Amino acid sequence: MNNGNTGLTSFENLPMQGSSKGTDFEEIVVGVNESAMSISEMANSIGSSLDSAANIANMYKECVLAEERTKQMQVWGQVEIAKTVAKFKTAQDFMEKTFGERDKALSKHYDLLDDAIKSNDRDMILAALHGISSIVTKSPLDDFEKFVELYNDTSQPLLDF
Repeated sequence: MNNGNTGLTSFENLPMQGSSKGTDFEEIVVGVNESAMSISEMANSIGSSLDSAANIANMYKECVLAEERTKQMQVWGQVEIAKTVAKFKTAQDFMEKTFGERDKALSKHYDLLDDAIKSNDRDMILAALHGISSIVTKSPLDDFEKFVELYNDTSQPLLDF
């Protein structure tokens, strides 16, 4: 029943057992308050549990994203290592061939010089010395510097791995 002033239900007409009406009413109010507190605590606990579940879901999502980024970085690292190895092998091959060709050319000119000296052919001696001189005065590293410039130029599609 409604108490007109407060909007609260009146417990005066409830059947009372035991001692006086006031003591029973107080016990009921205390029980209702305890139940309300218990329900409130459960609601807070459920809300806290839902927040925890949402946090766990967000953490899982971040872990999945981090794992994907890790995989991407591993693939990128493998690609970069492959590029570096390819560049090294290309540069190594260039140097070996450049110096190998230089060695062969010098050997041929020295053989020619030996033959010219044996035959005492002045023109052949001068030609052999001129050939040796042209090879020795030109540094193969000059070509290597040009090679490196072209190699590092990403607009050169044949050299870009």
